[in-house]
Amino acid sequence: MTKIKTFDLGLWSKPDEKGYTKLIGMANARESFEKLKTHLEINGLLPDEYFLFSDESSGVDGELPVFGEAICIPNFGVSEGIYLDIWLKGQNRSGAPFFVKYATGKTLGETADDYYRMFRIAAECSLMLNGSGSVYEKNNIEISLTQKEADAVAGVVDMELCGRHTPEYEALLSSALEKIDRIAFSQAHIITCHGKDDYSLWSAEIPKDMLHSILHEACERVGTLDELMGAMNPEGGYEMRLFIQTPGRQFAFYRIPERLSNLEDYANEGCSVRGTKDEIMAEIFTEWAPAQEDLEDDFEL
Repeated sequence: MTKIKTFDLGLWSKPDEKGYTKLIGMANARESFEKLKTHLEINGLLPDEYFLFSDESSGVDGELPVFGEAICIPNFGVSEGIYLDIWLKGQNRSGAPFFVKYATGKTLGETADDYYRMFRIAAECSLMLNGSGSVYEKNNIEISLTQKEADAVAGVVDMELCGRHTPEYEALLSSALEKIDRIAFSQAHIITCHGKDDYSLWSAEIPKDMLHSILHEACERVGTLDELMGAMNPEGGYEMRLFIQTPGRQFAFYRIPERLSNLEDYANEGCSVRGTKDEIMAEIFTEWAPAQEDLEDDFEL
């Protein structure tokens, strides 16, 4: 089971004495689009030709308009391919409805498979844009195999992983397993510095593609855990770093790119502890034994 945290695109006031908040603005239109695009990319749902932002959805200050519903419509276009149009529907002050173009996507193919896939993409966009920050459980894992890939997987099951296969068969099986691996989750370990000698350690399952996207970028620092934690500087309120243990048994700290800032959506998953630097180091060395074998290929200085 996974949990999907949708986007809260409203800006809210601090709670009053009764605990009520009110809408005081909307998120930046382009930033919200980039967040949606990154979410689709991480989950293997980005349209294969393009996914573009529409400036129509930006207000005077770049904010989204206050809207009641994001409408995501896939359809065939005038040229080849399947299109996805996303419109924001709302009401102006006089109560008249308005529609504002938010984004457009397009896939290269125009088969029934491409058509169904674009509806899946539209469903994901609709959930993220209309969810108002709610969290939804997802229990099913989706994977789309070609007929030959499905036959290859079925063949392995039938043979109970025994026997030899032709190179073509092995290639099909490898392609299918790569798709399965892409939707898997991996354990991530994060250290956050909240202030002077105030740290927390968080471990949780996050999408494997998201983890590898971080690890494929050059790491920020390599050294002993004591050195790396001591160099953290929470000027903006806190500093968060993903870390792994290197093949040389040192540690590597990775900055989390802004395009993957939704890593914090998983903050309620897994487990965390908070304490001094010495306490967190003791927790890592005595209680936590990282399984690094599958990450060593991603290590890059």
